[in-house]
Amino acid sequence: MQELKEYTQLIEQFESGQYFQLLGFEIEKVEYGKAVMRLARKPENDNMQNMLHGGAIMSGLDIVMGLASRSLGSDAVSTIQMEVRFIKSLAEGTATFHAEVLHQTNSTAILTGRVLSDQDELLAYSTGTFKL
Repeated sequence: MQELKEYTQLIEQFESGQYFQLLGFEIEKVEYGKAVMRLARKPENDNMQNMLHGGAIMSGLDIVMGLASRSLGSDAVSTIQMEVRFIKSLAEGTATFHAEVLHQTNSTAILTGRVLSDQDELLAYSTGTFKL
């Protein structure tokens, strides 16, 4: 298992990304094979119905699953496959993105991702395969 210092460096790498900053994500927690981040809903990330845009949700799921994949020790990961199911819209509040590794080989990891509202309502669910 990696030391906390290595996770701090990993978090700093993600937080310095321009796209990450543009959307306004905040990393809450990183553990071995797991990650959690938050995104407060703001008008810049809305769709035409004034709900959190599906593209922002997909980006968040890809980022949080990539972060959880990187916590396994790889210097870089690539998304091979990702599937998202949208369950409910978010009109106000904060979306919390969770990722967890389900299975790992020497070269790939399979993860799940969930997006929850402030009321713990499931907004979206994702699975993804990442090249380590």
